Amino acid sequence: MTFFSRICATSKGSTIDAIGQGRYRVCTRDSICSDVEGLWNAYETLRVEEQRRL
Repeated sequence: MTFFSRICATSKGSTIDAIGQGRYRVCTRDSICSDVEGLWNAYETLRVEEQRRL
């Protein structure tokens, strides 16, 4: 069984979850998700996706 650890949730509904081994899942409020390596990449992915949705 895999457990995710929520790193952040934004007011726009996006989330970042730690999924293990230095990988993170970034999801938009529309449930479009990307798995990335590294927390910095996760924050950048979230920032770009939220700006795209303005």
